[in-house]
Amino acid sequence: MANDSTNQMTTPTVETMRREIDVARAGSHIVALSGGKDSSAMALRLMEIEPRDYRFCITPTGRELPEMDAHWKRLECLLERPLVRVPGPSLVDAIVANNALPNFRMRFCTRQVKIEPFIVYAASLSPAICYVGIRADETSERAGTDWKGVEGVKQDCPLVRWGWGINDVLGYLAKRGVEVPARTDCDCCFFQRISEWWRLWKNHPDRWREVIALEKWSGHTFRTEGKDSWPVSIEDLGKKFEAGYVPKGAAQMTLKLDASQRPTMCAWCAR
Repeated sequence: MANDSTNQMTTPTVETMRREIDVARAGSHIVALSGGKDSSAMALRLMEIEPRDYRFCITPTGRELPEMDAHWKRLECLLERPLVRVPGPSLVDAIVANNALPNFRMRFCTRQVKIEPFIVYAASLSPAICYVGIRADETSERAGTDWKGVEGVKQDCPLVRWGWGINDVLGYLAKRGVEVPARTDCDCCFFQRISEWWRLWKNHPDRWREVIALEKWSGHTFRTEGKDSWPVSIEDLGKKFEAGYVPKGAAQMTLKLDASQRPTMCAWCAR
């Protein structure tokens, strides 16, 4: 006897019905696409299983490495549409405006260069749904964007809805043949490891000199004193590298993580 279970209609849950109503009412569908592992996987999977007329938005800082620009171009090919560059200040603009370098105590860079311009842009497209790459295994750590006071914009976290953790994200990216650069945010981020500073010194001497100039102009350093045994100033760090010191992990060019590891970068930029 044939099984007729395929003819049975599945009763939608109240939560599903509410979501479909919200999606139908939303005038714009905005994907926060930093280019990090989570947002990259989210964007590609959304186009596979929830295809809509999305706006895939990035907030460039002006200090991305060439491999990050190449990654964005690769995503444009896979998504078959251009990425929207959200207008906003560059990192250097923010440094000059604040007369200071960002650090872990004063992270104006993320707020002024990425978050605030993105909120303004999303609000201009209201009503809208904003899709954010927060995983199911980190919901207690990251709350996403604060949309309080922004009328008509709702946040959706597809990776949470799908139950995707870090291994799901990395497995999916591997399946799609997508390699995320080891550094997806600024080339002078105070979060980055010594190995990443070494790669900047080795591969981008012009950028290295620009970072030295920013430190001399401000009178401060990107690196925090006491964080490790390496020199704090970028100029002195370069002298150490010139003497032949090569830090562990210097050759890594793409992100390779498992569930036990976390990237040392801004949470917003790592999405």
